[in-house]
Parts: sequence; structure tokens; C-alpha cells
Amino acid sequence: MLNNSSKNNIPIHIMSSSIIYHENYPPPWRPLLIIVFPILPIFWTYQITITDTTLTFGYSYASTTINLNDIISATPIDHVNGLRNWGGWGIRFNLSGETGYICKNGSAVKIAVKMKDKDGGECAPKIYVFSCDEASRVCHILNGDED
Repeated sequence: MLNNSSKNNIPIHIMSSSIIYHENYPPPWRPLLIIVFPILPIFWTYQITITDTTLTFGYSYASTTINLNDIISATPIDHVNGLRNWGGWGIRFNLSGETGYICKNGSAVKIAVKMKDKDGGECAPKIYVFSCDEASRVCHILNGDED
């Protein structure tokens, strides 16, 4: 898309990506954030957005964006219990090196993402798990099975 409305009449190219999937809701535990007021804005909203080039998931000011070409695989998880599987809700890390964006108990998506070492060579994939209402559909999209 080309926009010629800049001050100096210099063409500005605006890249637009069409949204393929979007999920957005407040975490069920949002009222508890009042107790720890300084972090309230960070976790105010949880969202997942898939465009034709990227996947973004996470909270208002703490989210992760991944290029779709870097996703090796996406697997649906029927049920994640935040407390039992991750030791709580929010942004979590486990001993296996996985990162979880656990908003609520329920279905989730597990993705493996290509990583590069400091020399530019490929190394072990990074694993993310994130809460998602329609895990099977999201996996189909990320695995290229659905547009």
C-alpha cells in the first residue's frame, strides 16, 4: 500500500498483513492484579494474533512475535493446568527450557521455533506453550493446513 500524505510528499510504504486468526480477552485472574498494582498494565489483556507473516502471543506489554517461516511445528495440547504443569499463570519457564504464556487452564498450543547460535548456525529449537481457545485450528494454520 502506498501513502502519499507525508509532509514532504515523500512516498511512505506501509506494510499491511491480513489477520488470519485473532483471540483477545482479559486473563481470568485479572482482579488479583490489583494486589500487585505495578504489574497490572503488563498483564491487562491476553491475545493471540496470526497474520500472513507472523504469530504474536502474550500479554499487553509482554508478548512474543515469531515469523511463521521460523515455526518448525505446532501441536495442540488438550489441557494445561497452570498450577500443576507450570507452577502458576503468566509468563512461566520450566526446567526443560520451555517458555509458557499460560493465561488460564485449558487448551494450549506448543510450538517449536528455529533458533540460530551466535555464529548463524542452527541450534536446538526454542519451545513455547501458550493458552489458546481453539488450539486445533491454530495448529492447522501454523502447520500450513488452513488459510
